[in-house]
Amino acid sequence: MTIEEIVDLQMSAFNNRSIQEMMPLYSDNIKIYNFQDLTLAINGKKECEEMFINLFKQSPAIYAEVIKIIHFDNKIIVHEYVSGRNGDETKKEQVVIFEITNQKISRMDIMR
Repeated sequence: MTIEEIVDLQMSAFNNRSIQEMMPLYSDNIKIYNFQDLTLAINGKKECEEMFINLFKQSPAIYAEVIKIIHFDNKIIVHEYVSGRNGDETKKEQVVIFEITNQKISRMDIMR
């Protein structure tokens, strides 16, 4: 599977709020960082899964709309609008940098 296919599957699973489809795409050691201050927000697959479960419960209408995708080495940079987070239907712009290692998402950096 290509890194583009992995991120496409992740985006589709996110929009379907499918934990079962998402979590196999993540490495056991996934790290998610807030880009602005490089703080580690999520450390490991268990924390990642818990975060998505809580997000989907609090945001039943969450949806990510891709604006642009850039492929660079083992990274995919996704510029997107996200709406429905915590019931807020406003489209909020963000950029997510996905790093793929051994066919799994191993790191994400999120700019909001």
